[in-house]
Amino acid sequence: MASIKIRATDDGTFVVYRNGAAVASGLTRDQAERCASILGWIAPHS
Repeated sequence: MASIKIRATDDGTFVVYRNGAAVASGLTRDQAERCASILGWIAPHS
């Protein structure tokens, strides 16, 4: 199963990581949560 994490940056935006690699950056918290949710759904199939 993929490891998906959300981290805050110094400028107040968020980055989504999958297995240690950044997959999306410059996001609002809501956007980051949605991205992580979608990655969680597709991760088992990739």
